[in-house]
Amino acid sequence: MILPKKILTKILVCFKENSAKKYIGHHFMKSLSALLAIIIFISASAQVQRNEKVVAQGVIYKKIINTADTLSINILKIDLSNNNYFLQTVKAKNLLKGKETTSSRVKALSDSGYNVIAAINSDFFEKDGDLINNMISEGKIIKAVRFSDSPFNPFVNSQFAVTENGKLAIEQFVFTGDLILPDGSIEKINRINSHPDSNSIMLYNSFQGEQTPIAPINWNVIETNLVPVRKSNDKSIFIVSAPFLQGGNYKINGNEFVLSANGHYSYFLERQIKVGDTIKTVIKFNPHISNLRSLVGGWPRLVVDGKSMLKNNQSFEGVFPRFSKNRHPRTGIGFSKDSTTIFFITVDGRQKSSRGMNLEEFANLMIDEGVYQGLNFDGGGSTTMVVNNQIVNYPSDETGERAVGNCLVLIKK
Repeated sequence: MILPKKILTKILVCFKENSAKKYIGHHFMKSLSALLAIIIFISASAQVQRNEKVVAQGVIYKKIINTADTLSINILKIDLSNNNYFLQTVKAKNLLKGKETTSSRVKALSDSGYNVIAAINSDFFEKDGDLINNMISEGKIIKAVRFSDSPFNPFVNSQFAVTENGKLAIEQFVFTGDLILPDGSIEKINRINSHPDSNSIMLYNSFQGEQTPIAPINWNVIETNLVPVRKSNDKSIFIVSAPFLQGGNYKINGNEFVLSANGHYSYFLERQIKVGDTIKTVIKFNPHISNLRSLVGGWPRLVVDGKSMLKNNQSFEGVFPRFSKNRHPRTGIGFSKDSTTIFFITVDGRQKSSRGMNLEEFANLMIDEGVYQGLNFDGGGSTTMVVNNQIVNYPSDETGERAVGNCLVLIKK
């Protein structure tokens, strides 16, 4: 409806005099109010730009630029129902203490023949690349600890898991390991590929590196090779291929494991295990889900059953205000209620074009996008999303993309 100039002028004057109802009726006022609301809505919408494109069958990439809130958001929505894709956790340089940029790891996989659709950085890590939480890649254990190595959470952080048959889960997975000796007795395995505790039993594989850690001077450490024979679900069978040697810094050969014991366990196992013996291990992560293909940690869990964990409990999993309430770049993973849709999400921050989000805002973003279970990954300068071999966000470090400990990759079968 277009009003004559004369009437518009009178309305404008009357509004200035706060007496518009002298010239226009009640219904017209309602229409005008509705029109003003539409104008305001259109104005607000103009400040939020949403661009979507299909990057592969069933994979939609969405870029949101919110100039009103100064935010740049990247969302990858992945339909898993067609069984065209699988998710794979990837350790930098295939070493526990390795760091590498997400884009370089994607390039390495692509050069090896994998059809990599996308990737995001994942777990928190130490300066040397060692991870805070458990990690499994292609069914192989890269790190296993009973509790998180995070200095902020004395118990265990949440982790994202994918089974061999594609089942998804986010839980506070706790590692438990049993060593079954030749006589059938059982001893606890404390850690896999991690710094040892005193009076403990450890396992190491090639992700640890070429050798086991150097033993503390005052520790009595013994180590031997285990040759894998068979694996079924959570149980593995090994043959002891060498006598125990003292001292740590033991060579790790190919696909073999090294059994390491220190303190009173060293004296005990030296009497119980001989060359040629068959021993077994049972490795589980509780809540128990068998046949884990991928496992990667984060901190904290943000969305549980479609509801924000941060809304009522800001200190969940040891989260502290400087991390949760301040706005930072963010990376997260989530999936839908029926587990058929996965979401990779990043929010840029520490930049003029994007100020980042606090964790409650990030949880709300996940929920708005359809996430039913959601987990926060490492953010800050680590935040990176790669789509079709291109970095689609703007990492916040002045030096560019940061080398990280691991990443989560979407690969077309």
